[in-house]
Amino acid sequence: MDRDGTYTEAGDLGYASGARIEEPGRAPEEGDAYNRELLRRNRELAAAAAVAEATSTDQLDLDGTLERALNVVLEVTGLPAGWILLLPEGGGEPVLASSARLTQRTVEELAKSRPPECECKQVLDSRRPLVVRPLHENCPLRTLALSDGRLASGHATVPLLTRTKVVGVLNVADAEPVSFSEQELTLLSAIGRQLGIAIENARLWEALKQRDMLRGQLLEQGMVAQEEERKRIARELHDQIGQALTSLLLGLRTLETEADGSGGLIVSPARLQDLKTTVANTLDGVRDLALGLRPSVLDDLGLVPALRRHVRTFSARHQLAIDFQTVGLEGVRLPPSVETSLYRIVQEALINVVQHARAHRVSLLLEGRTQAVVAIVEDDGSGFEVERLQRGPADKYWLGLHGMRERAELLGGTLTIESAPGSGTTVFVEVPLCNRQDGHGE
Repeated sequence: MDRDGTYTEAGDLGYASGARIEEPGRAPEEGDAYNRELLRRNRELAAAAAVAEATSTDQLDLDGTLERALNVVLEVTGLPAGWILLLPEGGGEPVLASSARLTQRTVEELAKSRPPECECKQVLDSRRPLVVRPLHENCPLRTLALSDGRLASGHATVPLLTRTKVVGVLNVADAEPVSFSEQELTLLSAIGRQLGIAIENARLWEALKQRDMLRGQLLEQGMVAQEEERKRIARELHDQIGQALTSLLLGLRTLETEADGSGGLIVSPARLQDLKTTVANTLDGVRDLALGLRPSVLDDLGLVPALRRHVRTFSARHQLAIDFQTVGLEGVRLPPSVETSLYRIVQEALINVVQHARAHRVSLLLEGRTQAVVAIVEDDGSGFEVERLQRGPADKYWLGLHGMRERAELLGGTLTIESAPGSGTTVFVEVPLCNRQDGHGE
């Protein structure tokens, strides 16, 4: 296929070479223009069909979609090389996502950060196609060869658009000293819109697969945690409460054999104190065990008293300074599902601080707003790279964070994590409220 929009080989994308369509009563000049326009439209339709096939919904992996689409674009346009830059979903500089028919050295240079004057960034802002010729002096293509050995003389850059935003740019390079025609830019722009939607679909598919995988791991982790909790309860019942009750029983039997001449029991103050201490410790053990499973204060008094009690015991147990503040929630009862979820989220956040953050101080804020309740847990610990953790393998820490987010999302809320190495971590939770209750009812 030539750059002027005509086909030079028979059967190229299903259209015959050199085919002319004559219409009765039409002048030869008009017939040539009509044929050129018809070929142009056929070319656009063929390109759209080829890109659609390359980005079909049964092959939604992002890398494969980009590779197939880029090769099809080069095939239907007859251009020698191309590459795709994508904006990260979390924001930031565009990154090289795919390339075709470029040397390895050129690919490595393109993968580096682009200078501020890079025209590719201009297209991301303007969302309009741009022809770059001559190449910028800092452009890697200026001095690096294409895979066929030629140097690029320029390139066209078109935005990859979804229904609502730009997700990246498509670049196609040309080694010939000619300009891209308006028709070619129109064709490339149409391909860019088509490819942008395909990229959005592929990302949604990847996110869905990731979420399904995490949910499966969370389910497995929940089952394991449930069994471990049952083992812990059985062990504590046997080791602590069982032994304490056995000791109490033996003490009572001993008392039965210690009688004076009149048949009365003789109990020394020390023995009596030992038995009272055993009973008290047993009651404390049962109470702690019950509180660990479900704190009754959460049901009886609400979220704020339950968290205040948990913070006090957690701080003493782990020697951790925790500053707990509330705003607008004193004497207020929230829906039971909200109170339970926020209690568990804060509980998990504090456990993460102790197990991973190596922090010295923690700040916990619980704020009631008109239509939402907000919880903020902030520590001065070691921090971490949030994006790196999310991209990495789903370890126990990441599964815990994902479980916290799942609890918030089940209530229609959001959970956001801000952290950086050496700068501590902040967990923001916001849950919407339909209505609130005071201490006496709605």
